[in-house]
Amino acid sequence: MGFRDLTSATAMEKALAEYNDLGGKAFYGKYGVSSSTQYYISHADLLYDARAIARVALGYEHGTSSPLSSDQFDAGEASANPALRAMGYTVLNSHTETVDAEREWRLAVWRNLLRRQDSSGMVTADIVRSVGAYGNYRGIWADKSRTQKIHPDGVTIGLKHTGQHYPDDLNENGALYHYPITRQPGRDLGEVNATKAAAALRLPLFVITEHGNLRGVRLAWVEGWEDKSSLFLVSFDETPPVQVLDHDRSEQQPFQLQGNRRRRRNGTVVTRPDQARFKLEVFQRYGPRCPLSGISIPQMVEAAHLRGHADDGSSDPRNGLPMNAALHRAFDAHLFAINPETLTAEARPEGPSLKAMGIVHPKLALDRQPHPEALRWRYNEWLRRTGREAEVAAGQ
Repeated sequence: MGFRDLTSATAMEKALAEYNDLGGKAFYGKYGVSSSTQYYISHADLLYDARAIARVALGYEHGTSSPLSSDQFDAGEASANPALRAMGYTVLNSHTETVDAEREWRLAVWRNLLRRQDSSGMVTADIVRSVGAYGNYRGIWADKSRTQKIHPDGVTIGLKHTGQHYPDDLNENGALYHYPITRQPGRDLGEVNATKAAAALRLPLFVITEHGNLRGVRLAWVEGWEDKSSLFLVSFDETPPVQVLDHDRSEQQPFQLQGNRRRRRNGTVVTRPDQARFKLEVFQRYGPRCPLSGISIPQMVEAAHLRGHADDGSSDPRNGLPMNAALHRAFDAHLFAINPETLTAEARPEGPSLKAMGIVHPKLALDRQPHPEALRWRYNEWLRRTGREAEVAAGQ
């Protein structure tokens, strides 16, 4: 007896329902079958291990209390597929060999994950692993043995974002994902290249967050990267970005000082959907170095708006500057400003001084400067806030 003897739709429905009730791990344990990671039944947007389902269904159909052992089958794991297709089931091969096939497979995985979410939008770690969305202890999961067929570096499938080290880099619209830094630099570089390959091939990936024993999963796209700061920008969306931000393109568009997508969520919490992209583009334009303090540790440098979100400032990188976190707070508190004519920082007359704030390079020394309109707006606003309206009037 073999898979060719599987013909009962009732037996298949029973096996599928039991898999849904037990979950993959318990299903395999109950019947003593091993999991397969190549062929999957796609049914009602859910994915099932084709071989395991077929073996259990065959046992149901022919009245055995447990599925037949492997030596009772026709040769080869794929031998179940013709019988399954003959019964009207779609069988997918996860070991893809083309970009288009890989894209379709990942979208099928995403539909499956959506269907298997609980009421809180979470899935178990077993569900994530059962379809190959994630599979190891490292932050980047590329499964190079499988994806190397479509790109020599492999193609990243999943990114684990713990939110512990860089909690502000993850929001409802996307994430800034830091390059891996381990004691295996060669492997780290391979994972970075595999993630860039996902962008080049316009393939989605999955951002995984841990919540105890459960996992949150978002469909994501690599929108860009900045090598000096070792950052990837990933966006959560159903469709890929129009353009990959792999280098500074800020001069290619007309400058707009105003206009952002700042909005409120649940009536009170203000969200800034463009903030992660703004930070990446500011770093691409100027580099991840604070020009006023000289600090060049990316984790200590932020993207400061000249005309801020609260004043409807745009997310054009020319409306920003990289600043270390402490100076960013001082800048937002209007303790200093940058004169648009001299490109030099000026402190409030009543203090604190530039030196006290840690500004050791008052004059901006950058290959590319912020837009003069943005600098002028911020400087005039600073003069108003420091009670020097006459100087503002004279400047206008």
